[in-house]
Amino acid sequence: MLPQLMASGATNFLIVADERMASMSLSDGSQLPAQLGRDYELFSPPVADGLFHPKIVLQIGRRLGRLFVGSANITAAGLAGNAEAVVELECNDEPSPEREIVRSAWKYVSNLVAREPGTAREALNWAADRAPWLVGQEVAPLQYLDDGTAIAFLARDGSAGIGSRFIGLIGDEVVERLVVASPYWDGQLEALGTLMKRMQPASTTVLLDAEGHEFPLETPRPAAIEFRAFPSSLKGRFKHAKFVIASTATHDHVLVGSANCTTAALGRDASGGANAEACIYRMLPRDRAIEALGLSECLEAMPIDPAEIDRREPSPPIPLDEIAARKAGSFELDGDMITWSLPDGTSGSGSLRLLDASGSEIETVAFQITGESVPRRSFRLTFEKPEHISFAVVEQDGFVSNPAHVAHRSLLRRRRREVATGSVAKAIAAFDAGEDLDLWMHDAFDKLARADLNDRPPPSIALVRTRHSDPDGEDEPPQQLTYDEFMETRSPDSRDEIRRDSTLAGTHSDSIRSFLNMLVGRSVNPCDPDDVDNDDWMNLADEDEERELDAEAQRTETEQVPAPEQRPNDTPVDAKQFVRMVQQYATIIAKGTEPLGPSDVLRVRFWLTMLLYKARHPGLPRGLEATTDEHGWPRMALRVIAAFFCGKKKPPITRLMIAKEYTEMPVDFLECWVTVLWTLDAIETVLAGSARHREFLGFVHMARVDVVKILGLTPAELATETVLELRAALDRTLGVRLGLNGRAAA
Repeated sequence: MLPQLMASGATNFLIVADERMASMSLSDGSQLPAQLGRDYELFSPPVADGLFHPKIVLQIGRRLGRLFVGSANITAAGLAGNAEAVVELECNDEPSPEREIVRSAWKYVSNLVAREPGTAREALNWAADRAPWLVGQEVAPLQYLDDGTAIAFLARDGSAGIGSRFIGLIGDEVVERLVVASPYWDGQLEALGTLMKRMQPASTTVLLDAEGHEFPLETPRPAAIEFRAFPSSLKGRFKHAKFVIASTATHDHVLVGSANCTTAALGRDASGGANAEACIYRMLPRDRAIEALGLSECLEAMPIDPAEIDRREPSPPIPLDEIAARKAGSFELDGDMITWSLPDGTSGSGSLRLLDASGSEIETVAFQITGESVPRRSFRLTFEKPEHISFAVVEQDGFVSNPAHVAHRSLLRRRRREVATGSVAKAIAAFDAGEDLDLWMHDAFDKLARADLNDRPPPSIALVRTRHSDPDGEDEPPQQLTYDEFMETRSPDSRDEIRRDSTLAGTHSDSIRSFLNMLVGRSVNPCDPDDVDNDDWMNLADEDEERELDAEAQRTETEQVPAPEQRPNDTPVDAKQFVRMVQQYATIIAKGTEPLGPSDVLRVRFWLTMLLYKARHPGLPRGLEATTDEHGWPRMALRVIAAFFCGKKKPPITRLMIAKEYTEMPVDFLECWVTVLWTLDAIETVLAGSARHREFLGFVHMARVDVVKILGLTPAELATETVLELRAALDRTLGVRLGLNGRAAA
């Protein structure tokens, strides 16, 4: 199925499957799925009692949706070999009954996946961000189509069982004929008996494959039940279809989906059943369903004599409890950090055997789980090429788990990113090439930021302030917090193994972040803020700032930055051009009123890295000088920082919005804040010891006060591995280029 979906242009794949069945498929000795965790993700929701059994394929686009609900598993047999029954439904983003059914299925699938950050939730959020039509007012489950027929999406959701809801949709109509197809049945036919008792059909037909059935013929059954064969065209195929057709004088009421004719699937009376199931209800004109499924031949033929049907032994039960006892938990790899979500009750010491796609061992990592309950543990991998890891096995005191796949967060994000074309593809290539950082790349940054903005528009101020659902039933939109609100509610954690998610995951701009990390080789007492004249502090006493910035910005907007192929490699830095671009940035960010998002944070880091990188370069001896005049990198860097963090009224950072789902500081934000603080250190270091820089250093000091105050980072956050690693990397790369010799980290 995957190659066809990829060929169609889809980039975001998530499978939701029963944990035990998925575990069994990875441990049955067959070839391991090499693309799992790289091109698609697998998530298993917790199952309290029965099976997780729905069979849903949901395709989401910006303006279109397609839904398949039926009996077919995503196996070769389910997709091509078995006799299956599936309902297909398409919609667009305009209001329609079809769209409401697709929305209902989306809501069901979305609610299966945990809300906390993870690769599965990222996949769903990515899709939802690009298909706003998925969110809307709650509507009645039963929808009437333009042709007069009706449809409903039925799933186990805590209410009455699917069987009871199906019967309720039939209402008071008298059922003349009941047709049931199911590969599996209750041992005592409880579910079939319940359907017959409540519907009181004049006739009941059970479709049976005389050569491959599991119907309990030895169980006493009502004499009214007749057995009929499936259509002859299906001979030789396993009959896996599951449907119920209740025909009245005017309608066929049809239930098609994953539910076998068992109480675990359909429920009984007030019981909702044990399994998680999903079905589609259709109300069609009389005999329309019989014709569509090709059953007219069967129902017109003579019934099969039960005495002529072979008695067959039921298939041995799948040892679900045994499989569940050997689960390993789940694993995610991000760079050289692997995070293990532990199975309940895991404690003591043991080891993680890390395997490649063929199942061969790459490395072993020891672990020790002590007393307190820890839901997740992270381990930094020290061997080369951790990206070769595909699976993990837990070994502990004679216990050996089944293999569990390892989700590669960065690869899934890159796969998820929509295929770029034209100028966007060229902009991505500029950063993916990772060769150099130059001023023309600002244009590439803009192209990717605009592309991401088109993919996922920022919320309006009115939407940001929404906190409760509409009284008419409108779903609450994803909540956004201001930076101040986020800082009040976040959960700072000093543990090294805490996983901090990036707000740029799955975006085109993630290429820029990766490039900046590659470029830097990442693997003073504050004064009283009340003493600072905030209305005047950025008046640097050498210009009419507002007038000059406006004029320079206006001129710069008409200039075209040369494309990379037009730039000779030995072209010296044009400091005036840097000044104009920085002034343009400062003007735009200061005068804006709209909410800011992740790309605005990334832009601050981009500009600072650009200025620091261009300050000195072996091939560009005429780089940006370490002076306090307009052409010096310290003044331009300070202008970038002040433009975002400082201001006469409310600084732009107060307009920064963060999705409420983030409980810790996003890693891309933290990387920017570290770069800002390191830059302030670097400015103070290179200008120290000169009396003529004293006034300017006073501005730097006041900027630091504002930055530290508004960021509000705790000592624990400043001591995290992300911060320490990035500061060390900046010292090794940009610090060396600037001749700081590690002094900026002091």
